[in-house]
Amino acid sequence: MANKIIITIIGLILNFSVYAGKINIDSLKQNLPPHFSGQIYIEKEGVNTCNYYQGFTNRIYGTLINDSTIFNLGEISHSFVYFFIEHLVSLNQINKSDQVQKYIKNFPYPDLKIKHLLSHESGLLASYVRFYHKRRFQDTNVKMSAKSIRFDNEDIIKLLNKVKPSLAYKPGDSTSYSDMDYLILSSIIEKVTFTFLKDFSDRLFKYQNFSFSPVISAENDTVIRKAFGYRYFDDKTYKSFENLNSLGFPFSDGTNGNQHIYLSAKHLVYWGKFLFKKMDLDILKSYPEKSFFGGFKYQEA
Repeated sequence: MANKIIITIIGLILNFSVYAGKINIDSLKQNLPPHFSGQIYIEKEGVNTCNYYQGFTNRIYGTLINDSTIFNLGEISHSFVYFFIEHLVSLNQINKSDQVQKYIKNFPYPDLKIKHLLSHESGLLASYVRFYHKRRFQDTNVKMSAKSIRFDNEDIIKLLNKVKPSLAYKPGDSTSYSDMDYLILSSIIEKVTFTFLKDFSDRLFKYQNFSFSPVISAENDTVIRKAFGYRYFDDKTYKSFENLNSLGFPFSDGTNGNQHIYLSAKHLVYWGKFLFKKMDLDILKSYPEKSFFGGFKYQEA
């Protein structure tokens, strides 16, 4: 499901980019969900055909969304981590067939390799958030006194080593989504490069001559120009919906790899066009059950 959501989000953006003419704003508004807050940016052949935004960065006290507002990319973040790994592979600093234990000495699964993490073939538990709080506190309904505790990638790896939960299958034997996969990949990147993921990303995007660089921030929730995610319910209520915030915590978690990468809508379109250049659409169509470049799968519109 997660892979379908990812490809659908970017697929919609890029389908508009390729096929849309000049977008009528009034017609666009009629197709937006009630109480929409966000930005829609559409390009056709490199020319902007729509740049519409409305609402507030935070439903309670935020500022108005504008062209420089950045949004948490959620699991689209995986595509950036994949890109980072591909770069390190091109420099022979990482081999996709390497065992994870080569880089993380206390990792408890000797048969698990980098390629398994990249393609979601690890067999690891699906949710690191629920794993952490179930194992650490025996319940996702954590006591108020524990809600100030923030955890990061290293905490997840230490807990994996301590608990050693069984894998769902032998690595490589099947495919199932796990947001732990890309947390572990991010930790490998930091160990190989001896730098924080944010700094490595900034240097790489500058080196590759991108016109933008993603904002990476897992250390705190104060990100300049950030729009908070939320869910709007049938009873006309809403609540924050960002990682641990969605479970009632007053903060997001401190992990890298699955969240905490931000882009504006315009730069997300640029990133989407870059990704499509990296993927052979004919191969995607021929093998729709396989995932390519960061967990993307082919899905008919």
